[in-house]
Amino acid sequence: MGLTGLLPIVVLGSAYGAVTLREQRAALDRQAALASRSTARLVGREIAATMDAVKMISRSPTLDGGINRPRFTLLGLRLLEDHPEWAALSVADSDGNRLLDLPRPIGGKLGKVVDPVSLARAVRTRRPQVGHVIHGAGLTAFAVRAPVLNHGAAPYVVSAVVPVTAMQHLVYAEEIPAGWRLRIFDKRGAVIAQSGSVEQEAMRSAVTTVPEAGWHVEVAVPRGSFAALTRQAQLVLIGGSIVALALFAALAFALARELGRFRQRQAATLQAQRLEALGRLTGGVAHDLNNLLTPILGGLDLLRARIGEDAKALRYIDSATSSAERARTLVARLLAYAKRQTLTPEAIDVGALLADLYELLQRSVGPTIACTIRTAPDLPAVRADRNQLELAVLNLVINARDAIKTDGRTAGTIIVETRLPRRDEARGLARGDYLALAVHDDGCGMDAATLRRAMEPFFTTKAGDRGTGLGLSMVHGFAEQSAGRLVLESAPGQGTSAMLILPATDAPAPVLDTLRDRPTRTAEILLVDDDPTVREAAAEVLRAHGHLVAEAESLSQGMAALTGAPETALVITDYMMPGGTGGEFITRARNAGLPQPFLLLTGYTDAAEDLPGDVPQLRKPFRERELLDAVDALLG
Repeated sequence: MGLTGLLPIVVLGSAYGAVTLREQRAALDRQAALASRSTARLVGREIAATMDAVKMISRSPTLDGGINRPRFTLLGLRLLEDHPEWAALSVADSDGNRLLDLPRPIGGKLGKVVDPVSLARAVRTRRPQVGHVIHGAGLTAFAVRAPVLNHGAAPYVVSAVVPVTAMQHLVYAEEIPAGWRLRIFDKRGAVIAQSGSVEQEAMRSAVTTVPEAGWHVEVAVPRGSFAALTRQAQLVLIGGSIVALALFAALAFALARELGRFRQRQAATLQAQRLEALGRLTGGVAHDLNNLLTPILGGLDLLRARIGEDAKALRYIDSATSSAERARTLVARLLAYAKRQTLTPEAIDVGALLADLYELLQRSVGPTIACTIRTAPDLPAVRADRNQLELAVLNLVINARDAIKTDGRTAGTIIVETRLPRRDEARGLARGDYLALAVHDDGCGMDAATLRRAMEPFFTTKAGDRGTGLGLSMVHGFAEQSAGRLVLESAPGQGTSAMLILPATDAPAPVLDTLRDRPTRTAEILLVDDDPTVREAAAEVLRAHGHLVAEAESLSQGMAALTGAPETALVITDYMMPGGTGGEFITRARNAGLPQPFLLLTGYTDAAEDLPGDVPQLRKPFRERELLDAVDALLG
């Protein structure tokens, strides 16, 4: 009898252990592959940027028909200041003889290049090349080379010598579990950078090629990561054997339930990793688009002021401005999903906000769909960004409208309600009070597969060009950034409920200020931004309204200009710049006793830990009026 009861436990325990091990190992393999690909992309971007810089130097007029040493030396030293990670900048002829090394001869004197293979390949292919890692002259480094092309020939090769230590920060950018190892190899297998350590031989490793350089990124997982899983399965098996006779039925049930929970946790972890990776991608794309849209909107505003009464030209400008504003809205949704938007949280009476929005919501859904608002009495205010909350409600209501029309009906019901969330609905959030704002519809609903992907950016079930796939992802990002969550419940044919849970607050809702007239005071302003198009657009707007604007393109230039011009009344600076950040610039200026106020221009500032809290920010892209209002506020 005992052996009969023990046998099913052994079988079930073994099966549980095998399934657990297999799924955990697959999860570790996926995590290692994701870390390897992410680091390879970072390395590829770094190498591509260095190649572009060296290629630009190779096209300098100072190398046409010979080397203009004084002018090239001046140019090279300036470029070395902008690229502090470079150890040297060198020019060699096609036979590998070094003709000029900056800032000083490598190894103390000129001679042959240390890596002639990559130089010969650059001359032969007429394309930039990345050399091997070389140990010599007290330095471990690699060269990024670009040929100087002259009538189809390559008489010279320009090389940037980059120490391998300059690549170390790329491996630290990817967080890996303790005991794992992340390494970057060159083509010959030489280690360029490494983080973590595997004390024993790795059981598995994920390797990704960096196409820009032919390098490889390896993430190694130690045996210990799998041994712990084996011990867990053994403990379950031994414990089950001990209590086999008394708790056989209960243990079998517990094993099945635990296996189901594990699969749910694994699915949730994988979904979180996917959303995080997509968030990084969309945030980076949105930041670049903001820099592109800033001079477009600024230029259109300047053209409008100068075009006069030409109705046709004004119509063209209105059309272009409208398209740019739509792109601006799209970028804002990307930033909302990536949780990199700048929020201004305040206490909001949700009932009053919904009452103000009712007419807009009803017009958005059309006359055949009934939109009803239900608010429970005596509800607390929520702490959130008012504009983003209004946009989130509008997105949820429009999604509900589209779900009703997708069901083949022209009429339906949408209910927007507010209430206190149940304890299980707020489980997992920080301790405190919350308010639930839910949007219910009686539309077509979603199946399980669609519901799992509903909050992914660019995923949409709408036909044609009716949807961008960013509505729910924007609401999800806003909720997460506001310390809340978005919960979706749906089933085919039973409609959908989208619940936005936000933190409650006891603070009273603020009273809106009346509009003020913009002062007309003009002043001397220092504008610091490494993007010439953004800098030129902002400077033109300020000059058009009477301000005197001095420009700088790096932290060092901005500090020198500010020190040499004490009459400067205001400093406008970008955050990410060559030689340091806007936060470092502000700190250095204040430590030097300079009293000027600062205005920060930025695409997103989630990583700006060094930014003083009293510095106002203006998010790119901005309109002419927004920039002028921010400047007037600081000038008093």
